[in-house]
Amino acid sequence: MASNIEHLYAVVDYGSSSLKFVYSQELDENPHYFMMEPETIEIPAASIDECRQNFNTYPVGHAFVGIGGRYYAVGELARTRFHSTMNYHEPKTNNAICRTLAAIAVAVRLCRIKTGKIRLFLCCVLPPGELLDRDILEDDLRQALTSFETPIGELRVQLKYFNCHPEGGGLSLFYEHKRGDLGDRSLGVIMMGHRNSSCFKLANNTYSSFRSCDLGFIWMVNYIRSRTSGYQDNDLTVAVATYLLGKEENKAPLLKLLLRNTETGREKELDRLIEAIASAKIEFWQSLSQWLRIQLPNIDEIVFGGGVGRIFAQEIVDRFENKLSNVPGENHQAIYINGGLIYPEGTSIPVELQDRFADVQCLWEKDILPIAKSYHGKDTL
Repeated sequence: MASNIEHLYAVVDYGSSSLKFVYSQELDENPHYFMMEPETIEIPAASIDECRQNFNTYPVGHAFVGIGGRYYAVGELARTRFHSTMNYHEPKTNNAICRTLAAIAVAVRLCRIKTGKIRLFLCCVLPPGELLDRDILEDDLRQALTSFETPIGELRVQLKYFNCHPEGGGLSLFYEHKRGDLGDRSLGVIMMGHRNSSCFKLANNTYSSFRSCDLGFIWMVNYIRSRTSGYQDNDLTVAVATYLLGKEENKAPLLKLLLRNTETGREKELDRLIEAIASAKIEFWQSLSQWLRIQLPNIDEIVFGGGVGRIFAQEIVDRFENKLSNVPGENHQAIYINGGLIYPEGTSIPVELQDRFADVQCLWEKDILPIAKSYHGKDTL
């Protein structure tokens, strides 16, 4: 019986810009990875045969799942074929089951797992405001995994291990292992994402002060869109993110956006776009800085991350520098992006995505790997 069961180890981040998923059948530091667009939508059963055809060649872009006789397109398929619209105001747990099952189906295809019986070790991250739903999420996920339809047929998954962390929980866990006992010092954890920003505090081995606000990258995109005209949301999001993460003098990402058909018109359009981006960044940081000052008073050390964290890395340092006490016995303060994570040599995750995957990579190294290794070889099934 045991020979018919495969193991899969995974960490999922239900990001509002994209789902981040790391996975492997091997217990080493370098998992595989992929991203899926965030949309989901229920679809007619009659449409699944059409969707099934392209899954083997491009699984991330053609994922759907069937649960209890109802079918859902997920990711790129939901957005492009079924015109799903992303709702940034609903809880991430609303669509977490469909997104998780679809990601598992993609991982099964990419791992070329032949059996439909799988034993799963899974970690996930949720916004602080949704952590109270983690027991409900686990129960619903455990039930859905017992049998669900995918483009490659029925999958039956036993959820052997499940853990749910707050966004930034991977960074704090990694930092604790790296730093050692904090003693009576307090650690502030800040995550800056697409939909929102969040923070929490760790002191005396206790997590507290879980907070989140609507200041995410989408806030800046909406600000810029209100001061420009004609740009598609996805195109604007990608262009602005690429521009802000690159060198300021490199205008190439923005030039691709321009819509005017005369040289003079394009110059004016570019100037207006750059001005809108600069204003959005200033106003965003002023609002977020005030919010952080209220939420995280009397902090001794800081770790921060998220896809937007890199854009505001200097602002974070400037905000907290000289306001934190030095690390005991050392002549410096502790302000670490991504919790001080350094990716293992040979990682498959490209440099341009490493900030966005840092939280799940930390959970892979400090939660999934040690837990799975403790089980490895001890199962009796």
